[in-house]
Amino acid sequence: MNKTKVALSILMLGLVAPALAASPACERKEAEIKNQIQHATQNNNSHRVRGLEKALSQVQTHCTDAGLIKDKKEDIADQQEDIDELLAKIEEKKSEGRYDKVEKLENKLAREREDLQTLQQELKELKP
Repeated sequence: MNKTKVALSILMLGLVAPALAASPACERKEAEIKNQIQHATQNNNSHRVRGLEKALSQVQTHCTDAGLIKDKKEDIADQQEDIDELLAKIEEKKSEGRYDKVEKLENKLAREREDLQTLQQELKELKP
């Protein structure tokens, strides 16, 4: 092989190797779906099995770690937006003197913040 072909082969391997690298987040998602399939099979839930098999096929075909991270970041942004809206509603109800509503909204806010922490933890686990 001449030097040009060797250099081209090395260059191509450098471009292809990242695509062939493992996707740990996608592998984890695939394993979770397989576990759910096993559980649904044990419980004779054929409809659930079919749905999960379709989901598994989609993950195997289209999943990328970057895509999962992007989706999780979007979920976090949406959750933060919900929290901001709740904070505004709480302030509004306080100014109206509706403290019965404030308490309910603050309870909801606490749940939303817990959900946000869960999403942030999931994102942290996705990142290498």
